[in-house]
Amino acid sequence: METRTLNSKRNIIAGIFTNCLIPVFAFVIKSAIVRYFSVEYIGLTTVFSSVFQILNIAELGFSTAIIVNLYKPLKENDTLAVRGILAYYRRIYRIIGLVILAAGIIVCFFIKSLVGDTGMISENIFILYIIYLTEKVCGFLLFAYKEALFNAAQRLDITKIVYISIYFFRGCFQLLALIVFRNFYLFATVFMMATVIYNITLDILSKKKFAQYYPEGKIDADIKRNVIEQVAGLSVSNVLGVSRDSLNSIIVTSYLGLTISGQYSNYLTIYDAVIGFFLVITKAIQASIGNSIVSESVEKNYADLTRMEFLHNLFITACTAYMLSLYQPFMKLWMGEELMFSNPVMMLFVVYFYIRAMSEVKNAYFSALGYWWKAKWVFVTEAVVVIALMSCLGKLFGVAGVVVAPSISILTINYIGITNLLFREYFGSGRKEFYTNRLMYTVITLITCGISWYCCSLVTYEGIPGLAIRIAVCSLVLLLTVPALMYLFKRKYFMESITFIKQIIRA
Repeated sequence: METRTLNSKRNIIAGIFTNCLIPVFAFVIKSAIVRYFSVEYIGLTTVFSSVFQILNIAELGFSTAIIVNLYKPLKENDTLAVRGILAYYRRIYRIIGLVILAAGIIVCFFIKSLVGDTGMISENIFILYIIYLTEKVCGFLLFAYKEALFNAAQRLDITKIVYISIYFFRGCFQLLALIVFRNFYLFATVFMMATVIYNITLDILSKKKFAQYYPEGKIDADIKRNVIEQVAGLSVSNVLGVSRDSLNSIIVTSYLGLTISGQYSNYLTIYDAVIGFFLVITKAIQASIGNSIVSESVEKNYADLTRMEFLHNLFITACTAYMLSLYQPFMKLWMGEELMFSNPVMMLFVVYFYIRAMSEVKNAYFSALGYWWKAKWVFVTEAVVVIALMSCLGKLFGVAGVVVAPSISILTINYIGITNLLFREYFGSGRKEFYTNRLMYTVITLITCGISWYCCSLVTYEGIPGLAIRIAVCSLVLLLTVPALMYLFKRKYFMESITFIKQIIRA
């Protein structure tokens, strides 16, 4: 228990640290590109990034499936099984790398059409594209597969530290390329070299940290069958992710035009930043959950689930209250009143955040169990429903319809479907208590957000002083209401959580 707690603590700290620094670096580098080159260069790299995200579908979710199947042999110190899995994973990744390389070369013939007018760009876009393509392929052909070993061993903090260290130096050298040398080819090459160095560093560290685990032998037939089945389910899940998270911007643009699409993107930027922290936390604890599943009883894991749901809801309630109270003042300060949506539309973004975030702990158990194929019809149904809802509601109600569509599909199909599957296939009992707890947490969140919204609405100051006062007011409301409500309705979980937090601090 102490080892899992310590590893989760390390992973969360490293993940949050990384999530804080990367946006800062990205902002500085993009500012330098605009100042010393032109905004067209950012557009060019964005097109390249979109192309490679589509090509990355070839990965199909193998990395996630492999990590899940490494939990048990690592727990049992089954060296031969781990070596066989790594050998299989390396072979698959190299095949994927070659597929992406071939597909990328084919796309190269159409890149001019995809980019359109190059405007102020003086460099050869084909050369730049090949550099970026090489960077994408390098990880698959080198040692990216070894990252799964660190993840499954609950040492995600090591890979995060390596990544952010290389990212820092990469950023420094890229700024030199932009500001001193004024050479965009050098800028892109530094990006590629950083990926190569990251992979080589992973290989060196894995040989030191896990010297007994290296790719050799064959994967067990049952594990291979599990991986293939899980990958099939993950592929369907990836299609859902694309339909839910990528299609919305296209629908907004097609129905409402680029101006509204820009406003939508601005609001979504804040949403993505906040939800990103929850994804960091759940990803950090997932390996520990996987370890617990193979080593602890179902009853013990259910108790952990209820406790983590309780703690998780404390963060969800706080973030939801802050978003509701600060979204509009921040947008007004950042983009100006003319680019703001109405309060009802803003509230739909907040609702979307809450519904998405409240699923994360449960989904971490679902992923650790590798139940993707079992949930294939949930994913397919939700993908169809969310596309239909976004199309119909977007046409009828504009941005409000597009925002509310995924909230409806997640709540009515994904949340209920995945929860029922999880309890039917693994936990067995406790489903009613789980739903009752969620309803209670939602009521607590509504009460807290209502009080926070009302109190912040009384603040008349504008600009940075007004934003600062609203942050202080919202923080005071949270400190006074959330602990009191949680203690009142769920005293048992409250006391257990205090003990759990003390264990984490001492670990």
